[in-house]
Amino acid sequence: MPPEFPDFQPEDVYADRLPPSRVDCYPQEAGIIALAIDGRDRIGFAFDDGRIAVGGLDAPAEFVALEGHDGVSLALCAGPKGGFVSGGDDGRAVLIAADGALTELQAPGKDWVHAVAASPASGLIALGVGKTARVFDAAGKALGSTAPVASAVTGVAFNPKGKRIAVAHYGGVSLWYAGGLTGTPKLLPWKGSHVSVTWSPDGRFVVTGTQDKELHGWRVEDEVDMRMSGYAAKVKSFSWSADERWLACSGSPLVTAWDFIGKGPMGRPPHQFGGAEEFLATHVAAHPKLPVVAAAFEDGRIEMGRFAVEGQVLMKEVGGGLPTGLAWTADGGRLLMTTEDGEFFVVDLEDLKVAAKEQKKRK
Repeated sequence: MPPEFPDFQPEDVYADRLPPSRVDCYPQEAGIIALAIDGRDRIGFAFDDGRIAVGGLDAPAEFVALEGHDGVSLALCAGPKGGFVSGGDDGRAVLIAADGALTELQAPGKDWVHAVAASPASGLIALGVGKTARVFDAAGKALGSTAPVASAVTGVAFNPKGKRIAVAHYGGVSLWYAGGLTGTPKLLPWKGSHVSVTWSPDGRFVVTGTQDKELHGWRVEDEVDMRMSGYAAKVKSFSWSADERWLACSGSPLVTAWDFIGKGPMGRPPHQFGGAEEFLATHVAAHPKLPVVAAAFEDGRIEMGRFAVEGQVLMKEVGGGLPTGLAWTADGGRLLMTTEDGEFFVVDLEDLKVAAKEQKKRK
């Protein structure tokens, strides 16, 4: 059974500001610049001194730190079969097993690894290296590389089956079959630079964040494209709802979610919630089982709300520095946030449920 979302009512917006529990994930004096959780709730952190730490949420003293990069990690994600993949500004890419064993996917070089992605469905890994995308199997064996695209690859994303990859670059997105990277890709064109990319869980849409502070999307079946504008910053964090309908995005003082049911969001206003206009959402994370999305803001605040339900917002002030990562555990029971100051916070839904009940008693 999935955990229940705390029963806060619309009139209770911002009513409870409870500090979450804090976990000292690993003794260190460096900031955390990226967070990832694999399907077994193993946690990976990339520090700003090039190290990467992996471990379990309930055993923070047992985290293992590895020398990942001679520089910093530019992209970190969960591996296709557990563990993690990291790419850095030293040109190196590594596959880290859940126990900390490290496999070098790519030796250091002049081309930065701007983007990484992995598919549990196919067991494949994709890297954005300079102007090419490169694919590896779950053991780290190189399978091929695309022809150079128009600019440095800024994002890679697998389709649900893990058989195709979307490669973001200047001028749009190229779609490649992972097993035939030497073929001719399908180009989804749109002018300007595209800085991030996501493929919808149902495989029907590809969406990018652009340099122009907009979203641009395409229906893959007929290549019809769509613009979603109104952002105050470049959209770099996406998250799809558990029912595959909503796409939540960062880049605005309000948490914004677009409805991709049917033909897509064109002609429909987004669902929004939030309240502090002076701070932007930096990260979003949809709950893996419930119709709930969480967002982290520049001031270290976390907000949670239900998709398509007005006013259902729970605010938690956590303090600390600028958020650098936000993710749910696989069962959806806990939400994790990291900051550039090296702090690691855990929000437990069970604690919030207790607070909601106490709130009702006080009324």
